[in-house]
Amino acid sequence: MSAFQPDFERPMGAERATLMLPLNVVMAARISGHVDLEEMRSTVEKLRSRHALLAVRITIDTDDIAWYMTKNVPALAFRTIERKTNSQWLNMAFEEYKTSFSMDIGPLVRFALVHADEVSELIICGHHAICDGISLAYLIRDILEHIATPSDVVEQLPLPPAVDFETVPDPPKRTFVSNAVISLVNRAWRKKNLRFDFKSMKQLHKRYWQKNSDIRQLAWQLSESETARLVKCCREKGVTVNSILWAAFLVAQDRVQGSDELFRSRAGLAISTRDKLKVPVGESFGFYASSHRVLLKKYQGKSFWDAAKTIHEQLKRSINSADAFKMLSATSLSPTLIDSLYFSKYGFSSNGISDKLLKKMMWDKVNYGCVITNVGRVDIPTTYGDIQLDAVYGPFVYSDVNEKTVGAITVGNRATFWMSYNESVIDSGTATQFRDMVEGLLREAVE
Repeated sequence: MSAFQPDFERPMGAERATLMLPLNVVMAARISGHVDLEEMRSTVEKLRSRHALLAVRITIDTDDIAWYMTKNVPALAFRTIERKTNSQWLNMAFEEYKTSFSMDIGPLVRFALVHADEVSELIICGHHAICDGISLAYLIRDILEHIATPSDVVEQLPLPPAVDFETVPDPPKRTFVSNAVISLVNRAWRKKNLRFDFKSMKQLHKRYWQKNSDIRQLAWQLSESETARLVKCCREKGVTVNSILWAAFLVAQDRVQGSDELFRSRAGLAISTRDKLKVPVGESFGFYASSHRVLLKKYQGKSFWDAAKTIHEQLKRSINSADAFKMLSATSLSPTLIDSLYFSKYGFSSNGISDKLLKKMMWDKVNYGCVITNVGRVDIPTTYGDIQLDAVYGPFVYSDVNEKTVGAITVGNRATFWMSYNESVIDSGTATQFRDMVEGLLREAVE
């Protein structure tokens, strides 16, 4: 195997909808044992030959098609800071999350290490256009494996396939009427001749964080024994871990905040598309996720396990009927129209077409009480030579259409949670009470 990835380029598929969004994703790993800084830095750079999207930039051609390209992409950014407290990594991770990427220069991922002799936290931040939560978890494993068993030979994975009408087994159907409407919308949009470049994106990113300056975060975990008991109880009760997590968050939300607001009964779920394409994805580093929304009801006022069973049945029916590739419908619209949405929302280019599409996509206001990205159990080792992977947190994201956004993952029999919220929407006292209620419900459930 060559140690160098050949030049790679391909057009963006469904990921195109994320291109102009200030949408990064972060994952953090706590590591016990001595980590050599230069060894980790060189390992990270070496792995760009395993994962093509680790070293890409984006270019937009004259037809407004966006392309991933590896040619002339600089080295990966890797910075370190001395570890002084156990919670220091949270501030570092948030700083990385808020920092924009130079999309046209690349790379679109960077690394930071909060470092001490015996304990360190590795933080990986990528733009969502190139990665999902499971991608970052696999990358953490790859880094630690190569540190434990150094080699100049890096196994290349197959190039990451696109999510498009060629790779999706059952793409969204379009009727004659919908085609006609899309054609009219595109024609009206082209007359506006609006385009947004990456310099404009930097300005959007700055304004976005000015208006979302009150974002806060909370991270917590279940112990290994608590996680094991939770899995065992779910099996005995005939529900999934995902359902019990949703039950804990929704019941806690109802008890702490009430259910008067309709958006607090809307659940936003992340769905992996890795096993749903016509071509194999495997452990490719890329954006292979979709979102699904469902209105959950009739759980209020029930005992916790009864609420969990009610939520489980609703989730099962909804997920079984979910269209994991509905986002492909957006690719029929002019890509510059999709680009325009957040520019419109944040006052750079307000116009009727963008405003209507914002509402149609439910991006115009807070529309969900809680959105959970549950990566689930990731079967990666926790021991790498003299290094121990103690915990993984993430994926961490913030969305201005969610009151609360939670990343959950289980690695090495330890479930962790990382929640973002905007204090101008939900105050920190209420958010902390909500977190404590979730923890209490899960712990009581397994006793």
